Amino acid sequence: MMTFRQLPAPGGLFWAALRSRKPRLVPSGVRVPRLEARWTGVRLDRAHLRAYRELCGFGEGEGVPVTYPHVLVSALHLALLTSPGFPVRLLGLVHLRNRIELLTELTPATGGEVHAWLEGHLDEERMQTFDLHTEWRDGSTVCWRELTRFIAKKPAPRRSGAKPAPAERAAPTATATLAVPPGLGRRYGRVSGDVNPIHLFDLTAKLFGFQRAIIHGMWTLARCAAELKPTAPCVLDVHFKLPVFIPSTVTLERVAVPGGEDFTVVEARGEKPHLAGTLRSG
Repeated sequence: MMTFRQLPAPGGLFWAALRSRKPRLVPSGVRVPRLEARWTGVRLDRAHLRAYRELCGFGEGEGVPVTYPHVLVSALHLALLTSPGFPVRLLGLVHLRNRIELLTELTPATGGEVHAWLEGHLDEERMQTFDLHTEWRDGSTVCWRELTRFIAKKPAPRRSGAKPAPAERAAPTATATLAVPPGLGRRYGRVSGDVNPIHLFDLTAKLFGFQRAIIHGMWTLARCAAELKPTAPCVLDVHFKLPVFIPSTVTLERVAVPGGEDFTVVEARGEKPHLAGTLRSG
């Protein structure tokens, strides 16, 4: 168990990740051990919260967005994923899913402690899956919890034949245009602490196989949350699909359903989904 009164600087952890000699995949016969980290004496920085709200489209206000705790504790996550006990290198993992439960409304005065842990992995034909769990408690009250799923892709087998047709989407009941301006990856990286090279410059993104820089999936999810305006208690569940390039313009499609909304972010032509999620109350 790693315990922090003050979280480490994320930049140093990313530098350690860049220099890592760990393998891309968990070797055969190796199991990810239980790894835990705790941050005690949690305090929110109001200036940082305002910067996050503005950058993600939440606008004026002092409320704590449902996605903000993920950014608040990003260094805790990095400490786990770059620790000697985690057997694969961080750079190369793909962020696949987030499931966030907002159990009580968060305010800038909310304190307490955050506990994060992971254990084991799922070894499938085309990928290895890792689930990172996070829980924020203020005293005896669980305020917020999250599951973050990462995958390490295995080499894709050669396949013949036509690609399957994309799944049909329900007609949206509301839409919104989301702008992804130049430089957004660097600006969000400064606020979030996520300075992964794939988000910063076209040149560094190309080193990792991307056509140009892509925006953080958690920015896209936060931008959706700014439109959806979830309130406690609720569950926000999202699967990330295709990257969003910088700059670009994408569309948020919303479909009202009993108990909440389904939502999808699609490219400007409305053909390919970048993420798909659900918001449910209660």
